[in-house]
Amino acid sequence: MLALRLHMEFSAETHDEAVSVLRSLVGPVRAETGCNATRLLNSTIREGGLTWVEEWHGIEDFERHLRSAAFRRILAVIELAVSKPVVEIDEVASRRGFELVEEILGTAPEASSGCESG
Repeated sequence: MLALRLHMEFSAETHDEAVSVLRSLVGPVRAETGCNATRLLNSTIREGGLTWVEEWHGIEDFERHLRSAAFRRILAVIELAVSKPVVEIDEVASRRGFELVEEILGTAPEASSGCESG
């Protein structure tokens, strides 16, 4: 699996346009062969900050995506950023779920409402 994260910062003038374009790409990119997930996240730390996340089944799917019209639109959004984006591409060998937590703890934790009164 491959994961791409683009951390970008936009001015007040370009932020809404960037959000609009990236939101319009979430579904189409997710529909591409080999795409496991796409996400657009707003920064809670920096005003104008956005993070675009993609997860791909394999390198071939990711390479095909990099040549797509959708990725060219993402590159156009990057051009609107106020600074060079932080680009992170991770190659993930495996993914585990809650079973790893159970394995480490030795047992499945009991379900809790999180709000118990004493």
